[in-house]
Amino acid sequence: MDEKIFISLTKSEFINIIKEAVREELSSNKKKELLTFREACEFLGCSASGLNKWKSQNKIPYKKLGERIFFNRQELLDSMKGSNYPKSYGKS
Repeated sequence: MDEKIFISLTKSEFINIIKEAVREELSSNKKKELLTFREACEFLGCSASGLNKWKSQNKIPYKKLGERIFFNRQELLDSMKGSNYPKSYGKS
């Protein structure tokens, strides 16, 4: 049985712990599954306006963390399959 530990944190301490964990995960050396907006543009070979258009038309899935938007690499690839998008997208 896992031992439970209770600690008291302020709201800002808790937020900082979460932010640091997210930062570490996003900056890891492994092939990133979550892409930033700019990384998704590079991955798909499209412009920022093109990605915004697809996002607003719900043609591609995305996740919001606070004010930031992230895209899952595999979900982007899956959304491009069977579509009319140029075949070069997702080749990074």
